[in-house]
Amino acid sequence: MLTVALSTLRVRWVSFVGTFVALAFGVGLMATAIPVIAATGGVATPAQHRYAKAPVVVVPNTTIDVVDDSGQVESTAVTQQPGLPAAVVKAVGATGKVIADHSFYAQLTTGPKDQVGRGWSIAAAGGYRLTTGHAPARDGEVVVGGGARSLIGRTLPLTTSTGPMTVTVTGVTAKVPFEDAVFFTDAQAARLSPAVDALAAYGSAAEVRQAVEEGFGGTSHALVLTGDARLTADPHHSELLALMDSVDTPLGLAAGVAGFVAVFVVSGTFALSISQRRRELALLRLVGSTRRQLRTLIYLEAVMVGVLASAAGCAMGLAGVPLCRTWLIDHHIITADFAVPVTWWALLTAAGIGMVTALIGVLVSSRRAGRVNPGEALQEASVERRPRGGHIFRWVAGGLALAAGIVAVTGTAAVQPEAGANAAASASLVLVIVGACATLAGVLAAPLIRLFTALPGLLAARRDRDAADAGGAVWTTARQSALTAFRRTSATTTPVVIIVSLAGCLLGSIGTINAAQVSGVRRQLSHTDYVIQPAGTPGLSRTVVERVRSVTGITPLVTTPTTVFASRPLKPALARHAAAVDSTALATVADLRVSSGSLSRLGPDSIVVSDIWPGSPKTGQRIKVWLADGTQKSLEVAAVLAAGNTDVRAYVDSSYGGTTTLAGRIDVRLAPGADRAKTVAELRTAVHGLGARVTTADQVAAAATDANEESSHNGILMILGLSILYAVIALANTLVMTISDRRRELAMLRLAGATTGQVLGAVAVETLMCVGAGAVLGALGSAISITGSWAALRQLVGPTPAVVPWSTMGELVAVCAAAALVAAVAPALAALRRGAGRNILADISGEAG
Repeated sequence: MLTVALSTLRVRWVSFVGTFVALAFGVGLMATAIPVIAATGGVATPAQHRYAKAPVVVVPNTTIDVVDDSGQVESTAVTQQPGLPAAVVKAVGATGKVIADHSFYAQLTTGPKDQVGRGWSIAAAGGYRLTTGHAPARDGEVVVGGGARSLIGRTLPLTTSTGPMTVTVTGVTAKVPFEDAVFFTDAQAARLSPAVDALAAYGSAAEVRQAVEEGFGGTSHALVLTGDARLTADPHHSELLALMDSVDTPLGLAAGVAGFVAVFVVSGTFALSISQRRRELALLRLVGSTRRQLRTLIYLEAVMVGVLASAAGCAMGLAGVPLCRTWLIDHHIITADFAVPVTWWALLTAAGIGMVTALIGVLVSSRRAGRVNPGEALQEASVERRPRGGHIFRWVAGGLALAAGIVAVTGTAAVQPEAGANAAASASLVLVIVGACATLAGVLAAPLIRLFTALPGLLAARRDRDAADAGGAVWTTARQSALTAFRRTSATTTPVVIIVSLAGCLLGSIGTINAAQVSGVRRQLSHTDYVIQPAGTPGLSRTVVERVRSVTGITPLVTTPTTVFASRPLKPALARHAAAVDSTALATVADLRVSSGSLSRLGPDSIVVSDIWPGSPKTGQRIKVWLADGTQKSLEVAAVLAAGNTDVRAYVDSSYGGTTTLAGRIDVRLAPGADRAKTVAELRTAVHGLGARVTTADQVAAAATDANEESSHNGILMILGLSILYAVIALANTLVMTISDRRRELAMLRLAGATTGQVLGAVAVETLMCVGAGAVLGALGSAISITGSWAALRQLVGPTPAVVPWSTMGELVAVCAAAALVAAVAPALAALRRGAGRNILADISGEAG
């Protein structure tokens, strides 16, 4: 069987080109994605980080202990550094040389958003090297990390969380990969940020641990870090770990979708190959081959194609990893210092997945090959036999998958609508729906073609009898060919279904989610006249907040992002995005969907929560929470909000926002009768030069729309790109594969009197019929997915539009049609020009003789 398999690959290599290319690209994508995903699982310890030169680092224990009902203790990280107590600082200082680190927001006008301020002495712990100038000697002097030499001697504006100030640059250091820092004198850094964020200790680690225990009176509320553990004290490391989570999802989806499409491509091409080779397989059965041997033959062919494709895919992966890394950096998904090593196990894993994909793809085909009867070698049927067993399988498998998808999207909308706002969860349902539509394509393509081809033929015949005789013959021939050659029709339709439904489902669901986010923003800002937003800064300083509040004729709502940890029975605390707000202004300025209670009751002793808050608390009930700095509070529920399509799950009083945390934005509502032009002018004057700008609610919503469109564009590039390429290749390969079987058919049409143009026209029309049927089925799958997302999101945010990517789907249908026409018409034209008519006439004459 191995010799037969090798001969088959050599003679019928065209039949396996599409399979080879699809598998090769699939393995290549996985060989690219697996190393990147593996690299995100554990960020390697860099040679240089914030505390690389400090033997011991002491930081606050940024976790809270949550005791469940069973008495077990769970630790959950908090989001705000509380600072080390003075007793610990004093105790550790007695062990030897110790440097206190005060880290805070400090951004030069020309600096990046994540620029930080620190004391100069701590620079040595990070390996900073002064390249030009001198260290700061007095207040107002700074050293710029990684700054240009031209900055030395210049006086520059600088913004901190408290407001603006002016500094003079006295020196610059070499660029470091882990932060952009501005170094002050130690004394000024301590005044700007009194909290001690960390201690770099140069004494004995054992003595430092003992000092920490003594400083806390025998408790362990501070961490003593040595070795690689010091890296966890570097905020850049935590940010990098957070970024890694945003890499896994799109890459994992891309690899999963690629494998999903590859299985359908391999299955389709092998099924068509079996159909073309039924007489060959029957001859093997006639000369004594068993059913098992035929199945083994098909598997051997798949293995050989899989081995070659996996080798090519691994080579693609070696070239793809650096390209993928560059793309992720360019789109600000990962940082420039992120390294992706390519290991042998990653390549072997990708190759193994490719082999498994090939074997899964031929599973059904091998069973079909084993059922070929020896008698088929002695007959020649002019019409394909309809595989009733295969149709039953498609109806059952496709119907069950489609029913499961419909039940899932319906259940999501009715029971857990917040899951409809999750792009990853939506993508999982998309694969189920796309798989169902692709499976049903083989049995629904013919009825669809019969349906939408019947009416145009009748209209053409009634309108012009002569035209019907000319064009109608082409139309009828194409129609009958598409209906009788059901395997070719199915293999041509399936890739189109995958392309259209995959793009429609993914982009439609993501677009609907994005539109719901915009709808939520518009609703929340419906009572807002103007919004103060950061301009080139990560937030708004206290100076901006105070100046805006001083403007007369307005009600400002200052929102500061924070985190609240919800207590859960028998489970660790759950972190929830929250907002610290002016409690007196919340009910007046924000338009939130209140299920019960009143926003006006929010205060220092209360909280407003979403109705999906753990435990489903009721208005007036007291719930236990932990604030962002780990402080435990028992707060009364002032109001319960209907779940909206927003990350904010709770609102607390502004006193819980943190003293050094920058405000996120300020929503402004004008008082009745206020002079709009005068008030706007005062607002702009108040924030001028402070890294803030005055915008309208419509501009805020438009900005959200732009950001969401960019996200959707990146999703197209990462998830859909290669998958669509696979399907187009499969579509073209299917049509090229079938042209050798159609030479006799095309020649008979020529002998019957059809012109070359009519023959090619029939081929083209038949191809377009198949593409049209695939487009309709793909649109049906897209409609199911988008409707499910829309229904779920409507429960969250109220009225919101359903986004259907008509233009993208239309463009993809046009691409499919163009590729299919070229792949079908060009080989047909070549066959006719080679004199197929004369050859078939000779064959017919020989048979008659």
